[in-house]
Amino acid sequence: MVLFYGWWVVFASAGIVFLTGGTFFYGFSALVNPLTREFGWSRALISGAFSLRTEVGGLAAPVAGYLVDRVGSRRLLIAGVLLVGAGFLFLSRVHSVWTFYAAVMVIAVGMSATGGPVAMAAVAHWFVKKRGRALALMTTGAGSSGVMVVVLAWLISQFDWRTALVIMGLVQWAVCIPLALLVWSRPEDRGLLPDGERPALSLSKGPAVAAGSWPDQDERSAVPEAAAVGDGFPRPQDEGLSMGQAVRTRSFWLLATAMALAGLGSTAIIVHQIPFFTEAAGLSEQRAALVAMAMTFVSLAGRLGFGWLADYVDKRRVLAAAYVLMALGIIVLANAHSGWQLLFFLAVFSPGWGGVIAVRPAFQVECFGLRAFGGIQGLMFTVSTLGSVVGPVFAGWMHDTADTYRPAFMILAMAVLAAAPAVLMMGKPRTEWAEVARAPEL
Repeated sequence: MVLFYGWWVVFASAGIVFLTGGTFFYGFSALVNPLTREFGWSRALISGAFSLRTEVGGLAAPVAGYLVDRVGSRRLLIAGVLLVGAGFLFLSRVHSVWTFYAAVMVIAVGMSATGGPVAMAAVAHWFVKKRGRALALMTTGAGSSGVMVVVLAWLISQFDWRTALVIMGLVQWAVCIPLALLVWSRPEDRGLLPDGERPALSLSKGPAVAAGSWPDQDERSAVPEAAAVGDGFPRPQDEGLSMGQAVRTRSFWLLATAMALAGLGSTAIIVHQIPFFTEAAGLSEQRAALVAMAMTFVSLAGRLGFGWLADYVDKRRVLAAAYVLMALGIIVLANAHSGWQLLFFLAVFSPGWGGVIAVRPAFQVECFGLRAFGGIQGLMFTVSTLGSVVGPVFAGWMHDTADTYRPAFMILAMAVLAAAPAVLMMGKPRTEWAEVARAPEL
């Protein structure tokens, strides 16, 4: 039996996110102490660079989303890999705050084209019935990329942080460019159907539609997602809301707000976890890196479990439950005083965090459709970066002021907890979709 090509898209996308995202997003925490020792920079200043990466990535996200809807994922992935690798080489040569921030900005732009949102757009088009599971499997690339914290920490200990960054930049070019060439944006580009279905089977599910034509709005409600015909092949319905229509919905702002609230806590934890583990729990930097890696690996259970559950249960409730677990996990971390207590943090926070990553894009498709998936996702990421920018700087500032992360983590946990009711306040997606779709586009 030949493996459906959509799964190769999933595996290649996961591999790219694993290297480009994991090395910097999770590995940044391993750079905090070396940068502090060499330059004497404060925690707030260093974490400010990560927040800048988040903000630049957020501003670039709508552009990346717009482009992925028009030129496809493959070209963006290749361009992004080239930029991320160049950014790592640039970062290895910095000697001042300004060059440090500039190098981070280059990486940020590259990551906006190689990160999960671009890969998710491709995967979302290749699957309909198995979309939740496919997206969950793709996000395991990001989940398992926590191992890059240990790899980067080991390279720093064996050589130095500059040499480590050079090695990782070159490795990303060598591995991720070939992977990007495996990614096709849509199944019809290869004469295939979503989920590997046969044309005859898919056509039998709904009313016949003339090749090359599209049903009007009333007819679309009767045609399943996988039953429309275009360019001679059945393809996923390119129905849904435009970017302008999406921003006029209550659901868009509630979901974006939930993402921003969750970003306050999760990003702060990711940036400051190794310094916290060494100071508050008494771990060595190498053992702290192992715990950071474990956090991402344990999140795989949440990514796969919540992703599977989202195909059968109301996605709003699944997503809200994941946010609650994240908040409880941060509370546990704020009260940890020894290494063994971190096990409880891993058991609670990591599955919830992984579940959010897997379920959120599938829920977005349910809310707004595939018509402008990339652009809508990009706009959401722009809004949500407000939280991801503030969280790390706030935690770093609190540490510089109070010489502890604990009060900051408790405050951030309350913010993450507020994301759950925000999601539950969202109405039924298809009802709001129908109401907004009748109005003229912006």
